[in-house]
Amino acid sequence: MSNIYWEKNWKSILAAQEELLRYPAFPREAALELGLRILELAKTVYEKSAAIRIVEDGTTIFAYKMPGTSPENDWWMDKKLALARMTGMSSLRSFVEAECGDLAPVWLQRPDNFAACGGCIPVFPADHSAPFTYVLVSGMHHQEDHQIIADAMAWQLKVEIPSIVA
Repeated sequence: MSNIYWEKNWKSILAAQEELLRYPAFPREAALELGLRILELAKTVYEKSAAIRIVEDGTTIFAYKMPGTSPENDWWMDKKLALARMTGMSSLRSFVEAECGDLAPVWLQRPDNFAACGGCIPVFPADHSAPFTYVLVSGMHHQEDHQIIADAMAWQLKVEIPSIVA
């Protein structure tokens, strides 16, 4: 389907991350804190530029584009968001599940509308209902776009999660 980098063990790692990264509530102050944590991780741990966006019901409630990002990052984030909304899971998990043959890649019928790669994670409620919001990152390697969000969420929730990056 694609030639982007992924590993078969990511399927279980991504499922575990989504189960562990569940919020009892997600007020806008939490979105601000999460967005700022992603920014800090991009600067200090990943040492790369990234565009960051948090979207609630179609409204951007946090956005920041580091120097070195461009309108192309917005294009990628829009398509990652569309995929996560369609599948109900992270954009990277959607890709990996399709690559493993466990999810029909219906998005291939309209490839200009979707991006199957890392960088969008839904903020799932603890009660397993519909996501509160979606957190997006673009600008690094796709697995880093995913993991930086997961790392920031784990920090915020004070939980340990498995990682897909070394």
